[in-house]
Amino acid sequence: MSKYPSYMKRYFIRLMIFISLYMAILIGGLSWMNSINPPDDPIPSVLALLTALPILGVFWTIFRLLVEIDDEYQRFLMTKQIVIGTAMTLAITTVWQFLNAYDVLLQGPQWIGVIWLAMFGIAGGLVRWKA
Repeated sequence: MSKYPSYMKRYFIRLMIFISLYMAILIGGLSWMNSINPPDDPIPSVLALLTALPILGVFWTIFRLLVEIDDEYQRFLMTKQIVIGTAMTLAITTVWQFLNAYDVLLQGPQWIGVIWLAMFGIAGGLVRWKA
């Protein structure tokens, strides 16, 4: 009998595909942009969108896992993890924006997706700590 349920195997495969695509596009795109002959418009915009697509795939992968989990308790824990990760992200970006509004910081939140992924990971530990 396998150690991981089939839905987790599919999740890991999808996640590895999207993360690998992201790294390849990011490294290739940034290398090209920082080369001796960087591309002209509209290529940087296209590279930016191409780099974002695999991250959108990561989000889809996480939500697809939520659909595929066949154990109700595990689905509950995943839902709780998503909600807590989202709430923590909203809390961080709200405070950050007010610090920006009062000129404490010069720039508002960026990389919201990265913040959410980090909070999703932290929430996973919190949710399962005493589960």
